[in-house]
Amino acid sequence: MGLNIVVGIIADLLENDEEGAGHFEAEFATLSRYLTSVQLKAHIDPAGVEVWSCDMYGYSGLHHLRRLAAHLHYDQRLPEPGDIQAAKDPTLNRYCSDFEHSAARNVFRPFDHLIIHSDAEGYYIPQEFDGVLFPGEEYPIAGGMVGSSKRLRDECHKIATALNLPLSLHPEDESVYEAAESQGTGQGWKRYGVESYCCLRLYQAANHSLKTGAAIVFV
Repeated sequence: MGLNIVVGIIADLLENDEEGAGHFEAEFATLSRYLTSVQLKAHIDPAGVEVWSCDMYGYSGLHHLRRLAAHLHYDQRLPEPGDIQAAKDPTLNRYCSDFEHSAARNVFRPFDHLIIHSDAEGYYIPQEFDGVLFPGEEYPIAGGMVGSSKRLRDECHKIATALNLPLSLHPEDESVYEAAESQGTGQGWKRYGVESYCCLRLYQAANHSLKTGAAIVFV
């Protein structure tokens, strides 16, 4: 089991699981009511688009990437590569704790859309807005938080720049798998194999979301 990412989930499920498509159409309808209430555009996930999907590195891989982002924010340099304790990293926990204070002042930080989001479910939509959205109990949706595909792409680009990770590299390239399986060894971005594995996938997902108008869905 692990985190899966889909862009074009309505298009996918209309072909393979109509009941499942109905569930997500209802989710997007709830989300759209919220979006219009805060002067953003409704989101209608398109049918008939090319579906893009991938597996992340279990659930832990996302925490590796978030930990790295938090260290870049506070220290302006790369930390050591992450390990099985990445989710408990004090700097990552600090970022999450500080978020409440900065959000209350309408101060948005460089990696909010990557870090402040469910690690198991939820959405990024192809619109640009400053802060992560919290629809609340009036508009219940999976994950409870909504990010911007545009902001997620920009945040992944910053991380890739710090890693010297070529974003032209295909996420399914064998070198990416090998780097993830040998975390902490090698040179350059390959030393950060899990972080690079996840960064490439999220960057590609965000690109496809912006290209097609479909949401990024964590399932």
